[in-house]
Amino acid sequence: MEVAEVQAQIAELVTMGKEAFDAGRPGDAEEIFRGLRAITKTNVEVNTQLGLLLATRGAYQEARAPLEDAALLDDSDPVVFNVLSACAFETGDYEAALVNADQALRLRRTYSEAHNNRGNALLRLGRPSEGLEAFKAALMLTPRDADVHVNLANVLNALERPAEALRSLDRALALAPRLATAHVNRGNVLQRVDRHVEALAAYDEAIALDSGSIDAHWNRGLCHLLIGDYAAGWQGYEWRWRRGVRETQPRGCVEPLWLGAEDLAGRTILLHGEQGLGDCIQFARYARQVADRGAIVILEVYATLAPLFEGLAGVSQLVRRGDPTPPFELHCPLMSLPLALGQPAPAPEPQPYLRADAGRLAAWTERLGPKAAPRIGLVASGSPTHGNDLQRSLSFETLAPHLPAGLEYHLLQKELRPADRDALAARPDVRVWAEAIHDFADTAALAQLMDRVVSVDTSVAHLAGAIGRPTSLLLPTEPDWRWGLNAASTPWYEGMQIYRQTRRGDWRDPLQKLAADLPAMTAA
Repeated sequence: MEVAEVQAQIAELVTMGKEAFDAGRPGDAEEIFRGLRAITKTNVEVNTQLGLLLATRGAYQEARAPLEDAALLDDSDPVVFNVLSACAFETGDYEAALVNADQALRLRRTYSEAHNNRGNALLRLGRPSEGLEAFKAALMLTPRDADVHVNLANVLNALERPAEALRSLDRALALAPRLATAHVNRGNVLQRVDRHVEALAAYDEAIALDSGSIDAHWNRGLCHLLIGDYAAGWQGYEWRWRRGVRETQPRGCVEPLWLGAEDLAGRTILLHGEQGLGDCIQFARYARQVADRGAIVILEVYATLAPLFEGLAGVSQLVRRGDPTPPFELHCPLMSLPLALGQPAPAPEPQPYLRADAGRLAAWTERLGPKAAPRIGLVASGSPTHGNDLQRSLSFETLAPHLPAGLEYHLLQKELRPADRDALAARPDVRVWAEAIHDFADTAALAQLMDRVVSVDTSVAHLAGAIGRPTSLLLPTEPDWRWGLNAASTPWYEGMQIYRQTRRGDWRDPLQKLAADLPAMTAA
């Protein structure tokens, strides 16, 4: 067959594919374009149309290859680069999203969608000020685009301008009252400014418009938990499995999930840790209640926690994540246990429910030597990869001036940031144990020997509470749901005193109060 005939047939099939899509038969259109791409990857139109079809149905990763091929063959189509930007964004490749949005704008400066995609990418790359300008440019071209107003609100919120963010969301809803995303985001901003009842109403409105909105159900659940409505909160918390984020991936068990319906007497159940180390420590308390229902309890935890969980009440067998598990009949994630057990409020649990290993305790007692003054364990920062680390952690340089003299200080952190190392060098009265801490069993033993632990919201704060050490917890203005609002104590851990920021990002007030309280708290 002549080349001209082949090209003519391809052109005819391309037309058929477009007509199928226009006629509301996207599946037929996709089949045609897949077949064509199997024959030739050098046809711009075939690559473009297949990429657009795949992107339209949400197959963003798969769409990238044909679109990238189309762009290599012909770099003059701004639509191809714009859709590539959207696909890259949806697959978490924010640098590529920005590069492709910029290329689309070089080809068409008045491309509102490309400005919008550029703003979204810049926000995710931590460049909100530039993102703001991108969204403004988009709105200059399409001032009645409700989606752009929603995105503008996101960047305003990131820039600490929640009042303006609310106005932008109100504008979006005036243009598109049934836009569920706008209601969800409005709820998020309302939570930030402590208008939680209104936030719940916004989430309810979003769910009325889109009953399957994962973000609406999830954020409503978190809001319920934050204000202490645990019964509703635990129900909403189950939506975490649908979020598609790394920290809430299902365990993948073929055995049935237990959420309280089945009788546990004589049955073997696997309880498995999830999310962060602190989450596992906090919710391991419920293992005893599961055993009290007659179950044989296997507990699976991260390897670094396993030595700490030896001897936990109610656990028949402890398994490290990644090792083979013995046979079991049912399973339940640790953070689903309050719902499964019908425990709306934090379960009362004799504390301490975790204990430091006797051998480690003896080794650390010898390492520390004689006690010259009351001992204070310090944790100024957690993992820098935590989503809210910028708000929850503080530098040692900020903490140091608020450590009263006359006390013996020990840093309980295993990870030290470079700036903290420099600040610690100027405080020889603070002993640093990062090199000697090998796992959480070491941390537990060291914390056990403290008269009080002072910590930001990290796993060590949970550890200190679980082993029964008096703890001073430093919290930002937007705390994690488990710490509630305003209270100076928590039902999760006896002996934990909470010091809260009164102004976002400003640690002076809670640290001054802590400094005033510490001497009396540690007095004999």
